[in-house]
Amino acid sequence: MRVRVRAVVSVAVSACLALVACGPKEPKEYTGADPSQASAAAAARFAPLVRLAKNESLMPMDATRFIERSVLRFDHDGFCRDEAPVADPVDPLRLGLRTPESDRYRHRRVEPGKPSSKPMGCPGHGEKEHPTTEVAAGFYLDPPTESRKGEGPGAPVYWEYHKHKTDPARTAYVYWFFYAYNNLTAVNRHEGDWERVAVQLRDGKPEAVTFAKHGKEQCSVKWSDLDPRGEHPTVYSARGSHASYATAGYHRVDVAFDRTSKDGVEWQTWNNARPVDREPWWGYGGWWGSQKHVKGFNGPMGPYPTRQLPGVFTDEPCGGADEPSAEPSAEQPTDQFAPKTKEGAIQRYEQYLHALGREDIDTVCEVAGPAAKKAQDQGFGPCTTTYAVVFQMISPAQKKALQTATVDPQRVVVRTPEKIEMPVEAVRSSATFSESDLGSYTLEYIKGGWYITD
Repeated sequence: MRVRVRAVVSVAVSACLALVACGPKEPKEYTGADPSQASAAAAARFAPLVRLAKNESLMPMDATRFIERSVLRFDHDGFCRDEAPVADPVDPLRLGLRTPESDRYRHRRVEPGKPSSKPMGCPGHGEKEHPTTEVAAGFYLDPPTESRKGEGPGAPVYWEYHKHKTDPARTAYVYWFFYAYNNLTAVNRHEGDWERVAVQLRDGKPEAVTFAKHGKEQCSVKWSDLDPRGEHPTVYSARGSHASYATAGYHRVDVAFDRTSKDGVEWQTWNNARPVDREPWWGYGGWWGSQKHVKGFNGPMGPYPTRQLPGVFTDEPCGGADEPSAEPSAEQPTDQFAPKTKEGAIQRYEQYLHALGREDIDTVCEVAGPAAKKAQDQGFGPCTTTYAVVFQMISPAQKKALQTATVDPQRVVVRTPEKIEMPVEAVRSSATFSESDLGSYTLEYIKGGWYITD
């Protein structure tokens, strides 16, 4: 076929079988909650002062009330959607471990090819029932649009206690912030938004804060470099996305920007700090928002009993990544990843090419997400696994060339305003590429951004 995404994935899967291991290396240390020595007083003592962004319209929210306003549905891996919800209204207690197992919500998966016994939009269901406490079983919360605005700075913060695996002097309190909606850019909008930071302690005294945002590697800022109010570190929440930063200003996220500010509403989280394992829904293993099966639009998973977090105790400094960027120019829009134009599609495709050259698997799988999902549905592996092998198939010279590759606009084919083809001949670089080692691609404009779909 003319376009190469699924073909590349097919070759990668075959190559993967010959390797001892496939896929990117995972962070070295994951830790889970350990409530045995947790202290509610200490958790409140070090709970952060969250400075919400100026003119923030999507405020924090009580997760329990979010549940009560939502409908509980079951996603059959994008295959179909049940016409009737699993529960409406939803009882938070029946989602988690604080109710008897027999009283928890359950649902059965679809069995393709099995006729339905009910007038439903899906084929028939199998026999095994899956509980809501099963991680990623398929349950998701579907909230009404009016919930997106949240509630305000009186909302709770949820905390859990972690211990370092090898150093008993090092502990941490992880603070989870919940918002009903995330609106970073036109290609990162989803229902439900769980954010977190961690206060690292040594012998019970704070020494750093760990920041986790937008799927990037965790990094830390020394306590002495923060702006604590008493023993409460100041955390700046980006407008719309709610990503956490140690400073105010503009922060680059790929080709978009997060914006934090000093003059927004204060959220004094210590006034309503709750141990997450005491919440009525604790144990729920589903998603907090509908599943669109496009990266950036799926509701996330929140805290649950067996969840292991990477990098809570990282010593990697945030450095330049958390220093405020210069204010974007008029040519760099902050509300959209790429405009719905030929130039916007070229910009997006060049981002993909550069990511291939850098072996930036997160960006590659984000841009090529829809095409990779089609390949996975046909029996190939997940994007992160297959592209890890693809990287090994590209020569060092080609990788270097891709990092600065550009696209010749004259060779780009505009089929419709929302569908643009990028032939391999359009790629301009110091190396030569053919259909067999790079291929041609189709980009489509989906939900406000350009994606490789075939």
